Amino acid sequence: MQLTSTSEEDKSLGQPTSSPWQKLNRPIVPGIVAFGSWLGFALARWQIWAKGHLSLFIMAGHVYTHRAQLPRGLRLVPSDGYDGQFYYRLALDPFNWHATAFGITMDQSYRYTRIGYPVVVWLLSLGQHQLVPVVLVAVNLLAVAAMAVLGGMFARESGRHALWGLALAAYFGLVISVGRDTAEPLAEACMLGGLLAYRRASVSAGSGAGRYVLATALFAFGVITRETILFAPAAIAIIRIITIVRRRADPGLADLVWVVPAAAYGAMEIAVHFVVKGEFPLLASTNRNLTLPFTAMLHALRVEISYIDTSHLSQYDIALLEYATLGTFILAGLAVLRVTTAPAHERLAFVFFVLQLGLLSSQIWNSTFGDGRSLIEPFLMALILMFATPRRYLSWPYLGMIVAYAVPALLVVARRRSLYM
Repeated sequence: MQLTSTSEEDKSLGQPTSSPWQKLNRPIVPGIVAFGSWLGFALARWQIWAKGHLSLFIMAGHVYTHRAQLPRGLRLVPSDGYDGQFYYRLALDPFNWHATAFGITMDQSYRYTRIGYPVVVWLLSLGQHQLVPVVLVAVNLLAVAAMAVLGGMFARESGRHALWGLALAAYFGLVISVGRDTAEPLAEACMLGGLLAYRRASVSAGSGAGRYVLATALFAFGVITRETILFAPAAIAIIRIITIVRRRADPGLADLVWVVPAAAYGAMEIAVHFVVKGEFPLLASTNRNLTLPFTAMLHALRVEISYIDTSHLSQYDIALLEYATLGTFILAGLAVLRVTTAPAHERLAFVFFVLQLGLLSSQIWNSTFGDGRSLIEPFLMALILMFATPRRYLSWPYLGMIVAYAVPALLVVARRRSLYM
């Protein structure tokens, strides 16, 4: 038995199209399951670790805060804090770009260019500061659910069952995003939506224009939520330029999909540079988060291997489990790169995201506190490539074994962050 499209599965199994299995073959189903599962994690973390204080998800620490100026009810963690405190600060007022506001001081200028998540939270909270901690969590739960829905759509596009979409919401790093109010779920949902809209526009004769506009909007919002999303429209740009140079296509509406996101991010860079002052945010981010190719990654692996503890599951053991999980998906993506039916720009985007890993600094690789939350794109793109791989190369049992490999890391990290900071 293979997990195939509805018609093929019905023929092979002799099941009526109204069977329970086929009723589950809808993208909304993995979205509902993902929302419920991640809501369960959020409730567990809220009650067990946060002791009922949802504002602790923000992870505001003692280094960048001024206790007397903080909004009422915000609780601090006994550490430097985490990125969620800066998203929270901007969600209180996305247009306040002072260095210090609401008792929180920004550490880097590039925080202001990641405005998408705070803007959504500010809009949904109606400017009510007391609602912001709740809405930060709610937006991420909905965004993770959207990732699963879009995953189901990608799976259906390739003739696979929609429930495969759950795999996109099974990345271990999402534990940190949901549990500490960071922007990855919303940014990745925008990227996945943009890729799907562009894919459908490219093969659609009648409604292509509207889908190109939708893809443009999603990518543009994605890049001002998390700048690494730019690699997706960059891949589209390269394929489009090659196609135009070879005279297989003319410039047109499809090119807005990469021009507008690049312009949107460039505009944010310039705005922040002149309003906040100092170096351009992209340079600040590059200096802090990038380094010579593969040096930080290899050093981190050497350190974590040297600290392997066979007596109990230490933080270094968990980090190795996470990297092994991510490595498995990257290798699987590379293995199907030549045989997948995914469009060329999706394959190229996967390669870009994988290469980016080698450039990340020790700020990312040496952190056992971030649980790989910022390494999510290669995982997602590998799944998209695998979904689109013909079943003669990747049947459902083999795909299932690969996807199942994500579960141990997810469960270990979710348990850890339900109990501890």
